[in-house]
Amino acid sequence: MSTNVKTDREEGISLKGLLIDVIQIVVTAFLLTFILLIFIQPSIVSGDSMYPTLHHNDKLILWKLGTPDAGDIVVFDSHNPNNDKYVKRVIGVAGDHIEIVDSIVSVNGTVLDETYVNHAEPLIHKEDVDLIVPDGEIYVLGDNRNHSNDSRSFGTVRLDDVDGKVVFNLDKTIRNIFGSK
Repeated sequence: MSTNVKTDREEGISLKGLLIDVIQIVVTAFLLTFILLIFIQPSIVSGDSMYPTLHHNDKLILWKLGTPDAGDIVVFDSHNPNNDKYVKRVIGVAGDHIEIVDSIVSVNGTVLDETYVNHAEPLIHKEDVDLIVPDGEIYVLGDNRNHSNDSRSFGTVRLDDVDGKVVFNLDKTIRNIFGSK
């Protein structure tokens, strides 16, 4: 009889241990998910305004902390009637002097070397720009300049409207692995 009592106790302990392990796993997964959602956010590209850097329907991971720097790609609230999110490249930050003359972009008197711009078609000259980026704001442009609604149209973007900066592009990684454009 003593053998059955010992076996029952061992089963009780391992069932209790299993329940504790499951609870720990669920709580850990919940906490990790919650923490990750504080720092990162998924996003999907809609349109071709950032081509060739980003393609329509690319899946992105955004980093939500910190202030974007010039050259970063950011996603932000457009404040248009559809509540669209825009994805654009930061050209200038607070205090920067932005000049665009005949489609040539200068920041603080230095012409940008914009190798990322879509040069497949000649740039259509839009209105010239000459401004200082206000505090708490950024100046953004699309890489596909002829097909981009950006700061040239709607002005600077408030940092409060920025969802985050792009830190990972899943589809670009897949394209690089499989060699497709």
